[in-house]
Amino acid sequence: MTGSDLWVPPGAASGAILDASPRGSESLCEPPLEGPGYLVGGLPFEAATAIWGRMWRSRYPLAADEFDDGVWRQSREVAMTRMHVELNPKTLWGMIGVDGDQADTVLRALSCIDHHPVPNVIIENPVNGHAHCIWCVKVPIKVTNYGSRRSLRYGLSIEHGLQTAIGGDRNYTGRLVKNPFHPRWLTHWMHDKPATLTTLGGILGEAGHMPGRGWHAQRRREPVGCSRNETLFHMVRRFAYREMRHHWGDTEGYRAAVAKHVVILNADFPVPLGENELGHISKSISDWTINYSRMWNDGPAAYDAAFSAIQAARGRKGSGRNGGLAGNSRPGGLASNSRPGGLVRAVSLAEGKRQRHAVIEQRAF
Repeated sequence: MTGSDLWVPPGAASGAILDASPRGSESLCEPPLEGPGYLVGGLPFEAATAIWGRMWRSRYPLAADEFDDGVWRQSREVAMTRMHVELNPKTLWGMIGVDGDQADTVLRALSCIDHHPVPNVIIENPVNGHAHCIWCVKVPIKVTNYGSRRSLRYGLSIEHGLQTAIGGDRNYTGRLVKNPFHPRWLTHWMHDKPATLTTLGGILGEAGHMPGRGWHAQRRREPVGCSRNETLFHMVRRFAYREMRHHWGDTEGYRAAVAKHVVILNADFPVPLGENELGHISKSISDWTINYSRMWNDGPAAYDAAFSAIQAARGRKGSGRNGGLAGNSRPGGLASNSRPGGLVRAVSLAEGKRQRHAVIEQRAF
């Protein structure tokens, strides 16, 4: 990113020299200081802008001052005058954010020797000590259908490990973060070197903070934060495939049934999702099923035929496991087959091995 691409606040006069008071000394009611000469977390404005510009990839981010007034997408320049900005764009996960709700969050983040990786930026609320800690990932993770599911799962494990290391909030989704350039917050720039997932995971693993095997299954059973969306989506999509047989030709009735099931399952979460997120989940599932599902478009006759074929395949598979009495590619030895299985094949292998040993013994003498 060149210097011309870096963010310059609106209204900043070229070459103007403003008050360079330390970060956090401004009144909470003062507007953000802008322009060259302004210190941001102890760094000159230009240096801080360069560091943030290399890490922050959102081009049309969500932003807000007070959440009660609403959150909406704004241009990059306008968003950087708000108190809170979107951490990552919709399709890339380039920074891992952890929310610490303890008064000593900054000390926890700095006590990192043989404990956890050093965050790139710590953005603190000077009133209560709560802070957002941010780690920059060298190669951003794609969160689209074309991305690697393995990388995404590993990134989620690293996020869980970082939350464990500093006592972060499990329900924090990492969507919005404190704006490091807003005068209400106290910004600490630690370093500007991005890290690979392997490096982050290695440090957390040696310290014992990485989750163990089967963690993703547990994440589904006890969903918090972003995992609530994932869990709810997969539970409802399975329901949607079965429910379509009751709503052939009734698009609105099908949408209503899916939306109702989303609300019912969401009530089981300790911290339920918001109404807006529920609407997006139900609409996504319903739209895909109605527009792209072959079962919905082919109608009840095709659905019944597919159901019968599935049941027949399950029957053949089950009979094969019980001894191979019915058609199966690997029967259990009671039916003729070029590759018998079970006891018949074991006896045949043992007999062949015995004969080879006998030949070897004869040749030895």
